[in-house]
Amino acid sequence: MTRISAQDRNKIVLLALLVVASLTAVGCGSGTGGGTRLQTQPEGTLERIRTTKQLDVGYFLFEPTIMEDPSTHQRSGVFIDMIEAIGRALDAKVVYHKVDLANFVAGLQARQFDLCIGATFATPQRATAVLFTRPIFYAGYTGVSKRGQASRYGNWQALDRKGLRVATKQGSAIDDFVRENFKNAEIVRLTGPDLTLPLAAVSAGQADVGLMNQLTVFTYLREHPELEEALAKTPIAPTYFAWAVRPDDTRWLLYVDTAIGYMEDVGDTYRYESKYGIPLLHEKKELQFPAMSYPDYWKLPQGGK
Repeated sequence: MTRISAQDRNKIVLLALLVVASLTAVGCGSGTGGGTRLQTQPEGTLERIRTTKQLDVGYFLFEPTIMEDPSTHQRSGVFIDMIEAIGRALDAKVVYHKVDLANFVAGLQARQFDLCIGATFATPQRATAVLFTRPIFYAGYTGVSKRGQASRYGNWQALDRKGLRVATKQGSAIDDFVRENFKNAEIVRLTGPDLTLPLAAVSAGQADVGLMNQLTVFTYLREHPELEEALAKTPIAPTYFAWAVRPDDTRWLLYVDTAIGYMEDVGDTYRYESKYGIPLLHEKKELQFPAMSYPDYWKLPQGGK
């Protein structure tokens, strides 16, 4: 009988290990024919959109970024124009899913939509659950109070005093700020999809000051001359608005960021914003905070006419 040398025996063992490794890499499967099949990576969001020709988008109303005609339910606004342009670039139909600021994260995580365009402040708290796109525009939080009273509130610290009722919208970034920093004021937390809820609370006498982002405050004041803007020169927590994707969607995020940057670079964003009479990106950020003095063109009616 032929004796196998130790060197040959090692070669045989190594060959056997290589065979096992190759089979493991291929992976065994139990198909209908009992054969093997290649393991494939799950399809990414961008690839699926390009295959299905459908882009699912979550949104909530926020003038002038996203508006909706109450009779026809036709959507318009800066962000609608932007996402429709992205849909055309992908040769995909944009399907809209209306959500609330408080539950857009849950909708993303449940894969009800691929992207939330509801104008969202990028905050550390939210960043634990979603990935944010590059900044689209900047703003801070101000508020409304009864006319003649806004001068009492030079900064947010002046709001945090006993006997003062301050309204916020639950789930908003300003609600997070108030919860962490206010110690004395009575906080009126409101739930619902309407961003003007804290402002309407002042109109109804349920609060002394209602806090919300500067754009919502601005548009609300156009129809409520009995109120005035509080903290107009010292907005709270000025930061940027962005869109959001799922935390594991980095490839999709890179595509959306590229699309947003392209629209800014070629002037599309300027053109979309100019339709609605309110500058977001194409004016200097200093106009928006910290010492905001609304330019005359902010007061143009919708459509910039």
